[in-house]
Amino acid sequence: MSVLHKIGLHPLTACGMLVVDWMLFSADVTGVGWLISCLVAAVLVMPCVLIQKFAYSDAWSIAIAKGAIIGLITAIPTPLPSIITGAGGVMGTIGSSKQNLIK
Repeated sequence: MSVLHKIGLHPLTACGMLVVDWMLFSADVTGVGWLISCLVAAVLVMPCVLIQKFAYSDAWSIAIAKGAIIGLITAIPTPLPSIITGAGGVMGTIGSSKQNLIK
């Protein structure tokens, strides 16, 4: 397993959380979005964990850690943390493609 695969995210997780992060940012501009942002991010942690576990073949502990980190990053009421999510998705895609080429 390559390093990029270990630290990367499944592309579905990264794209989904990027979209949610940008949608939540528009609510955060109005001022009432902080609570909404935290609740939505908390709810989306479980789907992220399941995608990482079953679609990306991470161990449970790693999938839970990645899901919690991405949920925390999504809850931050600015669009800047989405750079981290996008970078994780790119690293995961590269890591998965390299792993598939080796097989």
